[in-house]
Order: sequence, then C-alpha cells, then structure tokens
Amino acid sequence: MSFAVAIAGCSPAGSSGGDEAATLSLMIWDPAQKAGVQKAVDGFQAKYPNLKVDLQQVPQDQYYTKLDASLSAGQGPDVMWQSSLVSQYIDGGALEPLDEYIRQTGLKLSDYPAKFVDLYKSGGKQYGIPKDEDTWVFVYNSAVFAKLGVTDVPANDWTWDDMVRIAKAVKAKQTSPADVPMYYDRTFNNGVASLVHQLGGKVVDNKTGVVSEPAGIRALTMMKGLQDEGLIPRVADSADFNPASSLISGTVAMAEIPSWNLSLLSKAAAPAGTFHVVRLPSVDGKWLTDTNGLSYVMNVNSAHKNAAWKLIEYLTSTKGAELHAEGGAAIPVNNDEATLQAYVSANSKLAGLSEAVATARQQTYLRTSTQYPATRAPLPQIESTAMGPFYAGTRSAADAAKGIDEILDKALR
Repeated sequence: MSFAVAIAGCSPAGSSGGDEAATLSLMIWDPAQKAGVQKAVDGFQAKYPNLKVDLQQVPQDQYYTKLDASLSAGQGPDVMWQSSLVSQYIDGGALEPLDEYIRQTGLKLSDYPAKFVDLYKSGGKQYGIPKDEDTWVFVYNSAVFAKLGVTDVPANDWTWDDMVRIAKAVKAKQTSPADVPMYYDRTFNNGVASLVHQLGGKVVDNKTGVVSEPAGIRALTMMKGLQDEGLIPRVADSADFNPASSLISGTVAMAEIPSWNLSLLSKAAAPAGTFHVVRLPSVDGKWLTDTNGLSYVMNVNSAHKNAAWKLIEYLTSTKGAELHAEGGAAIPVNNDEATLQAYVSANSKLAGLSEAVATARQQTYLRTSTQYPATRAPLPQIESTAMGPFYAGTRSAADAAKGIDEILDKALR
C-alpha cells in the first residue's frame, strides 16, 4: 500500500506553530468509545483555547476505506487511530515520525509498556503513542442467575470445566428458545487462537502456521463442543449476535466481553452489581487473554503538525487517559496507576471489575494479527473457508486446522 503525500514540513520547526488558531481533525472508529474520546478532546480544548478538534467517528468496516482514499489524495485527518495495520501506513509514507516532537517536549516512552510502544516503531523511528490496551473478561448477569435459581456462578479461580458445568445448569433452567446460556468468542483470531495459547501451543511458529499441531486440534474441538452442546449460539445463526446487548437484555446469562465494550454494560439501565466481572476460565491450570493496543498517530500531510502533536501528547498523557476512561473508553495503557483507577471508577457499577482487569493485564500475549500484521487481511477467509465449515460439521478439526495453516503460510511468506 502506498499513498501520495505532500509533506508540509519535515520537523516541528517547519510546522505551523502550536499557538496559532487551528481546527484539527481527529478520526476514530469505535462508537462505544466516542464519548470517552470526546471528553478527553474537551479537556484538550480547555487547555488550548485557540485549538479546536473536529472528532469524526467512522464505522470500523468503513474506517480504512475512507482513510485510504483521503490519504491517497494527500489529505486525511490530522490525527487518527491506528492498530495492527500501522506498518502499511508507515511503509506507504502516510505517517509523521514523532521522534523530534518527543525529544523537544520530553515525553517519556517509558511511561507506556514497551510491547505497545514497539508496535508503532519502525526503522528506528516512533510513529505512534499508545492509547489503550485490550483484555478479555467474562461477565455474568446476576439477575438472570437469580431468576433461574442457579446459585453456581463464575469466580476468579474458575476453570473451563466449571464454565461448562455452570452453562449446562443455566441451560437446564432456561425456557425461552431465544435464550442461550453463554457466549464465548468463537472466531479464530480472538477465540480459538487464545485457547491454543492457553493450552501451551502456538498459532504461528517461525513464520509458519502451526494450528494443526495437537493444541490447535484440541482448541478447535473444545470450541465446537460448546456449540454442539447448545451452550453458545450456533455459529451459522449468530453473524449479528451482540454479546453485550444480549447480556444486558438477559437473553444470555454470561459472556466473554472485550474490555473496550465494558462501558456499554456500566452505562446500561441496570442496578449496580447486576453485572459481575471475572477473569477467563483456566485450562489445564493456565489462562491467558490476547491483547492489542491502539495508538494515536499523525498524518504526514497535516498542515498543523505542532498542534497535532499537542493533541496526541495530551490525549495520551495521564490526564488525557483519565478523561478517556471517565467518558467510557477502553483501558488506558499508561503505566500510571491513576489511569486504571479512573477506568475502574468510571465503571464502578460492574462488580469485581478491579480484580478481574488487574489480573487480566498480567496474563496477556500479543494477538496473532498484532504480532503478525500480515495475518489480518486473510482473517475473513479463515472464517469463511475453514471455521464456518468446521462449525457446520462439514470439515473435521484436523482438516480445518490444516486449511488455517495454509492460509497463514501464504500470508506470512
């Protein structure tokens, strides 16, 4: 991927001054986090009255299409979100290196976990400042359990067998055909791959797909078992299934939820304590959650680079991170403990959140599509040609795993 760029300045000294009046454009994709980003933007505008920010939230399935079109025309937002596709934008010359801004303003990259800082480093240059980090947790609706009379509930020391037992107890009490005991992410990238790691295996080894090794076969079999026993929605019928809204409505009793969607539960019209958060269940005494980190980056074509840097610096500062969290954004990645506390306080209606999230942050591995960005593009192919037929029962676990490996190998060449 390449972009037509018209560079406005090669360094902070060549960019428009931060004291000049300017309107910056900021582009994000997640509607669940828009209020949190806006709250941080409001704080920035209060600090810099001459600088205004036009926050644009573009649906994720349209984000990169719109971004690519604008960048290729030498335009685009001044500041934007980036994730595992960032290397394409760096290689295409679309992003401004931030090293000189970092040096001049004294920002400390050590204030952020190195594994997230390094995701946005290429050729010895830094292109992004980390915004957040992902974790996955389990949440159960205590009102549903109470209504059904099920007293066996998830806990922070639970296992996969515990999860299956509890889900079966819930299923035995449910009477509506619209209800389902639980949701577990059944996709390859976020579900199966995570389970493979919990089982001590790998998805990629030496730039080769290894899902067809024993841990991969077992993970696939375990995931399909949840579907076949009626404990999760049938994959073929769940393309539009929303675990957060289903948990809120009570049609699902417990669900695996990503951290960036937890604010949806805390903002729901439900009494405090309705939703309880625990870590993921362990398997063979081990559990993990995959992680990724979004970052704020600068458009190399920005006409207001000093101002754009001020926005990035503020949004990723401790204060900016706290405001993000207070407004409902994902878990701030700053090492400052105050930012995590701001996130926990903002979601205080969720019982057990502090312990579950703090624990989860210590048990993470980089998501496959994050560690190996080339694997992101073929993920839809993996779902349609391998995972879909496998869940439908027309492809064996071994054959599906072999198909996944072939797709991964082609992407990683």
